[in-house]
Amino acid sequence: MQTVTSKLTASIATLALLLGLALPMSSQAQSPIDLGVRGGVTQATFYGDDVNSNDFRPGFTGGVFLNYQVNDAFAVQPEVLYSRRGTKNHNSAAGNDIRVRQDVIEIPVLLKLSAPTAPVTPRLYVGPALGFITNSELGNGNDADDRFTDVDFSGVVGGEIAYALNKGPLSEIAVDGRYNLGLANLGDANNFEDVRTSAFTGTLSLRFDI
Repeated sequence: MQTVTSKLTASIATLALLLGLALPMSSQAQSPIDLGVRGGVTQATFYGDDVNSNDFRPGFTGGVFLNYQVNDAFAVQPEVLYSRRGTKNHNSAAGNDIRVRQDVIEIPVLLKLSAPTAPVTPRLYVGPALGFITNSELGNGNDADDRFTDVDFSGVVGGEIAYALNKGPLSEIAVDGRYNLGLANLGDANNFEDVRTSAFTGTLSLRFDI
């Protein structure tokens, strides 16, 4: 689909822009910017007036991020993530269970606070996230793009525990846990409009000096 291709292209361009902003810093002896990768699992569901009951179901998430260390305590971290979300919900109007799978490209921008306890460092963070829903399916692969909007917006809150390695370019490994609360209605069909995303995610991340 042309819309899916354009969304993927936009996401790749966003990542290229982030990397381009980081490259001028790579020549400095102590760059405040690190490049990272993360991957893990997500448990997602729907909530809203058109959802009578819900069931969290597992999916995959993974992507890249840039961490800009403003000072020892504060950092800004934009990310580009791909998530496959699976949900099972009861439609109160239709009176039946609905199984949904969605592919989402998500761009969070996190504000992070770190405790001064190196080499083991706990952190807390919060921030907004913009999501592009590239594919929606019902049941056994039935197309459902016409039942959902293309854009999601959510708030993110979470934390991580990091361990400094400083072995070559690998600077840190961390375990992350976060919660996404959807703020935008995703439904785009009669009797299925007030529907939002709720998701718990756990990931393992690696950070590299650049």
